[in-house]
Amino acid sequence: MKLTLSVINLSLVFFSLIISSHESSSSLPSNSFLGIPPQDEEYFNGEIIKCKNGSKKFTKTQLNDDFCDCPDGTDEPACPGGKFYCKNVGHSPSLLYSSRVNDGICDCCDGSDEYDGKVKCPNTCIKAGKVAIESFKRKIEVYQEGIALRKQEIEQAKRAVARDKAELSGLEKEREVVGKLVNQLDELVRKLEQEHQENEDKMREAQNEKVENEKNGPEENADNQIEPMKTSDVEKRWQSGKSPSDQNEKDGDDSSEGLSREELGQLVASRWTGKVKEIDQAKNDQENGGQDAGYKESVADNASHQSWLNKIQETAQHFLNLFSAPVANLDANQIRKEYNDYTAKLSDIDSRISSLTGKFKHDFGKENEFYLFYDRCFELEQDKYVYEVCPFKDAKQKGGNSETLLGNWVEFGNSYRLMLFTDGHKCWNGPDRHLKVKLRCGLKTELTGMDEPSRCEYAALMYTPVLCLEEKVEEFKQKLESMNQVQEQEQRWGHDEL
Repeated sequence: MKLTLSVINLSLVFFSLIISSHESSSSLPSNSFLGIPPQDEEYFNGEIIKCKNGSKKFTKTQLNDDFCDCPDGTDEPACPGGKFYCKNVGHSPSLLYSSRVNDGICDCCDGSDEYDGKVKCPNTCIKAGKVAIESFKRKIEVYQEGIALRKQEIEQAKRAVARDKAELSGLEKEREVVGKLVNQLDELVRKLEQEHQENEDKMREAQNEKVENEKNGPEENADNQIEPMKTSDVEKRWQSGKSPSDQNEKDGDDSSEGLSREELGQLVASRWTGKVKEIDQAKNDQENGGQDAGYKESVADNASHQSWLNKIQETAQHFLNLFSAPVANLDANQIRKEYNDYTAKLSDIDSRISSLTGKFKHDFGKENEFYLFYDRCFELEQDKYVYEVCPFKDAKQKGGNSETLLGNWVEFGNSYRLMLFTDGHKCWNGPDRHLKVKLRCGLKTELTGMDEPSRCEYAALMYTPVLCLEEKVEEFKQKLESMNQVQEQEQRWGHDEL
């Protein structure tokens, strides 16, 4: 009987020791690798382990013993500054800041972050995994639809690039012709003005001579009296482009100066039109008095639907008609108008060439997928502001009657997944504003969010089909397959345990 009581007493003592031991270690994780990412487990396999910052060493028994031996928290993922790894089997792994470990809130779906036992966390990873799988399936569908839209945008971009290049090539050719024409018109205007000045000088001399003769009396100047031209007659001739010396040009003046001008016109125009026979015809027209026909036509650009070659030939033919006519037959006012019109046209051509040349200097992506973003702006209304983002230009914040420049375009970053704008308006007692726009796959191009994570630093999110890449779909499909396998495995294990 005494022996039996002794055995019972020993058993009670042993049981109490087990309970005591369990209670004393309830705050310690049962797994020494708890909270440590799988890729780091090998680092902790040795008996003596170094802190990752190299400051100290500790033994394997000190790992996860609820005491921070390393300043950097190497030995305790839950130490201040450390991160705790949630395995979340059946769902997706995650990392938590140490401040969220044993805080009474279940952050890991497997409940491993609350290992001190103060809170009982149910394992919800299977359920969360199913939701994640459905979400992932939808994401893959969006990418697949987006890929088709991306291909359409790339095709449109190709056509736009070809169209702009053809326009630039045509403009450069037209500029050469119009530039020569402007130079020749400028020379013609100067000659007409010089002739006008000479006529005025002759009139002044004639008037002075008449006055002098009148002073000397009628008998002394009877043989030398010259009837001066009336001012009104001279002005009329200037307005029509005629000079006193050209009054008899209809009687057969062969005008050697006119001939050299004709030859010059033939040389330039034949180069661009290739119509050598028309040069001879123009000469015949001059002899038959038809040289004014070219100046009765409008210089307005009414050939918007013609090819660039036709435009150049039109300009060159007009050039030929112009310089086939002798100076004496030209209307001074019309020449001035021609000069002003073609000078304005040349300015427009130069402006467009500059615009297209500047456009082609930008990086539009590997397949020019961002080409259609040029000259486009995307707006977002948020709170009391309207945000406007214009790729390749700038980004602004509009509110009331004021505008704030958030930044000027710089470049793409992160493999065309980021747009960077810098050198915006300076903050009060702060730095210049700047903006980063993150690009994500979406079925339409739209700005969806704007934030200011720190002072004067802005962040936005934009969705666009351009970012729907085929390689990402393959990556997502592999991940979805892995998630499905984990789900099936966990469900099978759960069924076996039952």
